[in-house]
Amino acid sequence: AHRLAATDEVTWPQAPSPGPLTFVLNAALTITHAEPPVTEVPAAAALRELGLEGAARVPLKAYRVASTAGVKSLTLAYEGVINVPLSDPKEEYTRGFRDTTGLIGPDGVYLAGSTVWHPRFGPELVTFDVTAAAPSAWHVISQGNGTSRGADGKARWASGGPMDEIYVVGGPLHQFKDSAGAIETLVYLHEPDASIAGKYLAATAQYLEMYRSLIGPYPYGKFALVENFWETGYGMPGFTLLGPQVIRFPWILTSSYPHELLHNWWGNSVYVDFPSGNWCEGLTAYLADHLFAEQRGEAAIYRRATLKKFSDLVSAGEDFPLQEFGSRHSAASEAVGYGKSLMLFHMARRAVGDEAFLAALGQFYREHRFTRASFTDLAEAFTDSSGGDWLPFVDEWVRRRGAPQLEIVEARVEEGAPGEAPWRVAIHLRQVQDEEPFPISVPVAVTVAGRSEALWAEAGSCGRDCIIEVPCSARPLRVDVDPAFDVMRRLDPLEVPPALSTVFGAAEPLYVLPSAASEDERAAWRALAEAWVKPDQPRIALDSELAAMPETAAWVLGWGNRFAPELAGRLAEHGVTLDGDGLRLGAESFGSGDHSIVLVARSAADPAEAVGWVAASTVDAIPGLARKLPHYTRYSYLAFAGAEPENVAKGMWQPLSSPLVRALGDGELPPLVLPSRVPLAELPSIFDAADLELSVIRLSELRLEGRGLGSPGLDEATAWVESRFAEIGLQPAGDDGTTWEDMKQRLWGPWLE
Repeated sequence: AHRLAATDEVTWPQAPSPGPLTFVLNAALTITHAEPPVTEVPAAAALRELGLEGAARVPLKAYRVASTAGVKSLTLAYEGVINVPLSDPKEEYTRGFRDTTGLIGPDGVYLAGSTVWHPRFGPELVTFDVTAAAPSAWHVISQGNGTSRGADGKARWASGGPMDEIYVVGGPLHQFKDSAGAIETLVYLHEPDASIAGKYLAATAQYLEMYRSLIGPYPYGKFALVENFWETGYGMPGFTLLGPQVIRFPWILTSSYPHELLHNWWGNSVYVDFPSGNWCEGLTAYLADHLFAEQRGEAAIYRRATLKKFSDLVSAGEDFPLQEFGSRHSAASEAVGYGKSLMLFHMARRAVGDEAFLAALGQFYREHRFTRASFTDLAEAFTDSSGGDWLPFVDEWVRRRGAPQLEIVEARVEEGAPGEAPWRVAIHLRQVQDEEPFPISVPVAVTVAGRSEALWAEAGSCGRDCIIEVPCSARPLRVDVDPAFDVMRRLDPLEVPPALSTVFGAAEPLYVLPSAASEDERAAWRALAEAWVKPDQPRIALDSELAAMPETAAWVLGWGNRFAPELAGRLAEHGVTLDGDGLRLGAESFGSGDHSIVLVARSAADPAEAVGWVAASTVDAIPGLARKLPHYTRYSYLAFAGAEPENVAKGMWQPLSSPLVRALGDGELPPLVLPSRVPLAELPSIFDAADLELSVIRLSELRLEGRGLGSPGLDEATAWVESRFAEIGLQPAGDDGTTWEDMKQRLWGPWLE
């Protein structure tokens, strides 16, 4: 029936001051009892009074307790229908999620702060205990510690600390549980899939240990992965709410999942002071997504992709300062609120060093746990840990829109003075953007003769112009400015290869349909174009209507599009070959009948523009491509199989030139080899190394005589393994009633016979 019925008892740490007490509640809910009595008052005035003006996403009613003299608590009973449909599917194509302010139905329940399903007295944090009765076979999850379904069928949760909103989620779910030290770890799935649950439980233990060591104690007694009944990627205090497809993507375990778990430190225990800007998404992305790239040795590639997204997707009309970022609602807002913020923290880390950076984060966490915090609070923590004043730097990057753009004005080689290094490279850099210069420290790498690894130097404070001088012990051969992409800046188009983001970031791309295709295929391509263009109508043309391939942003659609051969031909230097049966990409072949492909080529007229080609194996695959491709914006090429479709290949072209690279000598440009860097943290092993070593020693003792078949040594070793399995709780595999003796007979009986 989509119905909520609630009884709420509200108490205050200190008795409220005498006089009227005002609160708001979802207008869909009707108060059936109040003690002391309440009366309805105009909502607009009440929201201004409570400091909640402009924050509500649902219609509200406001109520007032006439006098609080002698009042120690307020008891309310209320009920009504909570059934707000999911938002427009087009949000998925702008890197957002379909959303609802609140929903109760046969698939599950979602109640959040946006539902205003409990009385709100203002922006203050609250502690709470909740008991929830729900249908049989349901599990209901909230913040803090408790149970999702007790023996009496009710869920009970205690917040464990002050919260900025109260969640109740769940539905018909299967529960899996384990522990990571003192922390209870849980997985809730629609289907009883022990394999998926096991992967997430093991990963949870690793991530909790890594972040506990990195930042400080985990703030709650449990962490749960909850499968939602629509596609989401939400992190709440003590749990994460992920969609059915999201959970099953193989890369989620090392990307979105640690990101949402880390939110328990940033955003879900240290809360965001939203009027001053949302810092937590950038910091979480830096310590999750970027850290995992660091551990794989791909941090520079990750930062390059981050800067490319900003450069491609954030135009002047869509840019805004970090202090105005609240949450992601488009690809451009993600590039600012996640990407630019992430790079701010990276620049701070590079400047103060890893030890001071982690000390600052630890201090920030200790001082602001269960309170709201701002970018200024983070700057003060960096100031305390490093000894420098970080307030001006952070303030300028947070309150200003835009980013610097670098140019090499001159790079010259000079002979060193007597008593100095024999050579010196002087690099004149300039910030060429129209805006005022940004405070940045610019690194450069100089490759010299006879040395494989480049020399590294940084300009401590670069204004509009700066000179960096690098002494060299041998003849300098090349110079690279910011080669590891350590500076938040707008990239030159030639620094990076074209990618899907280059076309997605264009204001009005042209969609070129194949005139020779069936009407069904052309209709499917039109639907893709309409899904990607919001809210305006897309620009669409048939290939037969154009005299030449577009040289501004465009999507060439279909295997049979007459511009496909020309676009593929531009990518021949990257190993792309098109023939009648499909596409060859390096050593791999993708047939047109069973593969969908995506290629992006740079415009011949403007290196800042690109043209993308999307070809589908069947018409049925086009809706899936429309849904998935906005999530692959960093890539230059993709291949998919089937109607789903399933990604089977992806990658980025190698950039062939960069204006921030200069040759300093004659002959072929030598390769760039950068100094290696140590990750901020390493992921702990899922195994107990000491316990594993003891097990190996125990099973390889000489007195077991090699544990030969039928030997006393094998019997003793087997008995020891059985006892350890029993301690852990493992049972013999097989039909009910299978014993260890049955298992041994199956394994070794044939050999013994």
